[in-house]
Amino acid sequence: MTNDSLYNNTLARTAANKYFQKKRVLILSHSNQAVDVLMAELTDFMKRKKRFQEGDVLRYGGSMGDISTTHREITTNLLIEKQDPLLAKDRERLFEERRLIKQDLAHSFSKRDSDHLLELEIRIARMLEKVRRKEVQLVEDAFIVGTTLAKAASDKAVYEQTYDVVILDEASMAFVPQVAFAATLGKRVIICGDFKQLPPIASSRDPLVVKWLKEDVFHHAGMVEWLNEGKLHPQLFLLKEQRRMHPDISAFTNRYIYHSLVSDHESVHKSRNPIVGLAPFKGHASVLLDTSFTGLHGMSDITTNSRFNLWQLLLSFQLIHEAQLGGAKSIGYVTPYRAQANLMGLLLEEMDEKGDNQADIIAATVHRFQGSERDVMIFDTVDSAPQDRAGMLLTGKDSERLINVAITRTKGKFLHVSNRSFIEKHVYRGKTLRQLVDYQVLHKQTITTKEIGSWIRNQHPKLKWIHARKLEVVFQDLKTAKSSITISLPEGTLLSEEWNKQLLGRGKRIKLTVISNKNWSASNVWLEKSFPFPFVMIDDKVLWLGLPLEGARGVHPPYVAARLISSQVCEYVLKQI
Repeated sequence: MTNDSLYNNTLARTAANKYFQKKRVLILSHSNQAVDVLMAELTDFMKRKKRFQEGDVLRYGGSMGDISTTHREITTNLLIEKQDPLLAKDRERLFEERRLIKQDLAHSFSKRDSDHLLELEIRIARMLEKVRRKEVQLVEDAFIVGTTLAKAASDKAVYEQTYDVVILDEASMAFVPQVAFAATLGKRVIICGDFKQLPPIASSRDPLVVKWLKEDVFHHAGMVEWLNEGKLHPQLFLLKEQRRMHPDISAFTNRYIYHSLVSDHESVHKSRNPIVGLAPFKGHASVLLDTSFTGLHGMSDITTNSRFNLWQLLLSFQLIHEAQLGGAKSIGYVTPYRAQANLMGLLLEEMDEKGDNQADIIAATVHRFQGSERDVMIFDTVDSAPQDRAGMLLTGKDSERLINVAITRTKGKFLHVSNRSFIEKHVYRGKTLRQLVDYQVLHKQTITTKEIGSWIRNQHPKLKWIHARKLEVVFQDLKTAKSSITISLPEGTLLSEEWNKQLLGRGKRIKLTVISNKNWSASNVWLEKSFPFPFVMIDDKVLWLGLPLEGARGVHPPYVAARLISSQVCEYVLKQI
C-alpha cells in the first residue's frame, strides 16, 4: 500500500540504485502518463546525483505527454537524432513530403501525385524498418527501460529481454493476468500501488471476468484482508508519509481514507505554500465551492445517460480561468461523469484556455488522472436537483477510491465544486463524499454563492457573471439577434411585462423558439417540453443561463446569471431538447 507522491520518489531511487549496481531494470505501468511521471522522477534523481548517462535510461513507446518536451534525452526520438542524424532527417523529410502530397491530392486528383505517393509509402516503410531496428538496439543497450504493460506484452523488443528487476507501478489498475505477465520478465518483481485508488476496468459480468479482471492484485493476494484485521502482510511494505499535498488537503484523506496510517512529510507544508497563495481563494488550500440554491441544473445526457451540470461547468471554468491568470502551472479538472468532462474539454478548446504560453490544463474523468499530479485540482461532482438521487459513481462500491484519486492528485489547491444541500439530502453520512463535504464545512472551508463577487476577479471575454435583475445586457443581446432566439420557460413561468415587450418586439426575421409545457402564441416554434432551468440562447451562439429569473426554481439571493459565448455548448444544449 502506498501514497503515490512518496512511492514515485522511492521507486525512482530504487531503480536508480539498481542501475548504480549495473542491474537492468524494467519499469511498467498501465498508462503512458504513469510511466512518464516515474521516468521523469528517475531522470531528475540521477541528474542530481550526477550519474545520468545518455542512452542508459530509455522511455520506450508512444508517449505524447510532458516527457517528450521536458525529458527528451530519454526518448527514442532524441537518441536516434543524436546517434543517427541522417536517419532522423530522412524520417522528417519523408513525412513532410507525404503530408504535402496528401494535401495536394485532397484538392485535386493527379495520377502523377498518386503514383508519387505510392512510391513514397514504400520508401517510408523501408525507413521505418530502419527506425525499428534502431529502437530495438536502444532497448537492448539501455539499463533502465520504461514502457506500458500493453507495449511490453506486444513488443518482443521488451519481452524477449532479461531484466534483473521489474517495477510495476500503479498496480491497482492493472489486471491480475498483466501483473503475472510482468512478474515473468524479471528475476525479481516489485509491485507498487494503492488499493485505495481505482481498480481495473472491465465491463463484462462473466464470473471469470469479475474474478480476474475486476479486482486488483492486492485483494487477490489477501493483503487488504490482513490490513482490515489490523495486520501487515509479510510481503507488504507500507509507505507512511505523503509528499504531494498541502496538509490542509491531506488531512481529510489521511484520516478518512487511510485511517491515520499515512502522515505528512515535514517538507510538504513549506513546499506547497506558494501554490496555496495563488488565486482563487489566496491562502486557502482546500475549498468547497457550494452551489446550493443556484437552480435546478442536474441533468442526464439523452444519448449516453451520463450526467452534466451547466451551472457547475461554468463555475469550474471560472475557477480554471482565475487559477491560470493567478500563476498556476498545472490545472486539472476532474469529474466522475464523461458528459461533463467532454463538455469542459469543448469549452476549454473554444475559450482558448490551452494556449502555448498558458498553464497546462487537463479536463477528464477521474481514471485519466491516476498516477499524475497537478498544482490545482478542481473536483466537480455534478449531481444536483432536479435529480432525485446521487449517482453510483459517487456513492457505489468504488466511490471511496474514485474520490480519493480526485483529491490526492493535488499539490497545493483543491477546489471542490459541489451542491452541499443536495449531498446532505441524498448521500448518507458513511459515504466518502458526504464525509468530505461535512469535513470541509466543519473546518470552515466553504464558499457560497453569496461570496461570488469576492473571488471572481477576472471576467473572461466569453464568460460574464451578472446580477440577474440587471436586464439591460440581455435585452441588448435580444435586440442584436440576427437569426434566432431560443428561450426555456420551466413549468409555471409567467414572464414579466419587460420580457414580453422585448420578445414581441423582435425583428420579423428572427425565429423565436419557446421551450415550455404551454404554448406561447407569439413564438414561431413551440417545443412542448419543460426544461428544469431557464435559459436564453441567441443565434445559437450566446447562452444566458439563469434568465429569465421568473423561471428559476430552487434559487436564493443573490440572483446571478451567466452570459456565455460558445457555439459548441449551445449546440450541446439544443441536442438535449
